[in-house]
Amino acid sequence: MMRSVVFTVAMLVVPVMAHAQAPAYTHRFLGSIQPGPINARAEVVGRTTVAGNLRGAVLRAGQPQQLLPLPPGMISAVGNDINDLGVVVGQVGAYYSPEFSGRAAAWYPDGNGGYSVVVFGVLPGHVISSATAVNNRGDIVGYSGNGTYRYPVYFDATGDLVDLTSTGIFDPVDVNEQRVVVDNSSTAKLLDLGTMIARDLGIPNPPGDTNYRATRTGAINESNQVVGSAILTTSTSCDRQATRYTDGVGWQMFSSCGPNNGANDLNDLGDMVMLVTITPHVRFEGGGLFPLESLIVNDVGHWFAVTTTSGWINNARQIVMYGTNPTTGQTGALLLTPEATTSIPTDDVPARALRLTAEPNPFGMRTSIRFTLATAGSVDLTIHNVAGKRVSRVLASAWRNSGVNDVVWDGRDSEGLLVPAGVYFANVRAGARMAHCRLVVLR
Repeated sequence: MMRSVVFTVAMLVVPVMAHAQAPAYTHRFLGSIQPGPINARAEVVGRTTVAGNLRGAVLRAGQPQQLLPLPPGMISAVGNDINDLGVVVGQVGAYYSPEFSGRAAAWYPDGNGGYSVVVFGVLPGHVISSATAVNNRGDIVGYSGNGTYRYPVYFDATGDLVDLTSTGIFDPVDVNEQRVVVDNSSTAKLLDLGTMIARDLGIPNPPGDTNYRATRTGAINESNQVVGSAILTTSTSCDRQATRYTDGVGWQMFSSCGPNNGANDLNDLGDMVMLVTITPHVRFEGGGLFPLESLIVNDVGHWFAVTTTSGWINNARQIVMYGTNPTTGQTGALLLTPEATTSIPTDDVPARALRLTAEPNPFGMRTSIRFTLATAGSVDLTIHNVAGKRVSRVLASAWRNSGVNDVVWDGRDSEGLLVPAGVYFANVRAGARMAHCRLVVLR
């Protein structure tokens, strides 16, 4: 029997304080395009227009934008999310275009610098679908619609749609590596795709308090922290606060009220990007709250953050934002990277993040993959090709001590055969944590 578990939550207000010294960020202009999520490789999915039709694109520093290919007969597409292996999900026949009846789609790197596109269907009797999020395990979630209502769905490995309506969730917005989905219903819910059991995070009200009436969510990280907006009942002109939910803590408020205030994204460190009084900000866990444009080291003119969205952030604390520079005449996606000399205080950050390296890299016959664990635990280490397909499991459910661990990969696949020369990715998972490392095999 499926059941929904409802948790009583507390609400904490965290003082909104800016750190005395803002960290310094370098910038790279990625193109005149509206940016979206950023992955661990600093690849950004965005959207532009071509011949009047909406098109999804992938942006990389120092490279021209790469349009996502269209299937035959389609003239438009959007990308909604990108995982660390470069897989993009979204919709073809985008709803902004004359092709109203769009279909969910996924774009997989083909290993030759291009993409192959897979188009999904709709639930019986429906006319539209869209993929909204993908994790590194290849789980894809989104919705299917009948023209009036949208229904939450999971796109399985065969391309079939699994209706998630019976679980109680609505509008999936993100999915993490633990296969936990967060939705955008009036009280945010988490759905475990493994058990199909949902739990309701409730409205962020202390006992007896009715100041808040709903939440709107943006993202989930590997600790199942959720960010978004808390919507107040006490105002119509100043009705939203940036908020974050943490298991064992409950909802915390990280901004004053405002008509558009809210957090859009977070990383595994708990850093958040958010709108505060219509200005994009970043809050570094343990390091303060800053307007995004205040971090940028400007060489020519000044970069202003455009307030259409607060931006996105990855685990390396790289941020992508939509900016404009009147001096250079550029407006579009801007990639912000912490300067090598920048130190962001992290005194309040638990030692949770995995670190992963390989030496030698590139390599011919073998490499030592090194990872650092904050606590001892069970570890899985797998190797994937650029298309996201697993080619080898080097270490499976092995117990490893805290600290530095080394595992040798001999460059062979699961059948014991040497893999071809090319680019691969080592993925290590320890509990709720996951890290990735790019490997180059020479033959």
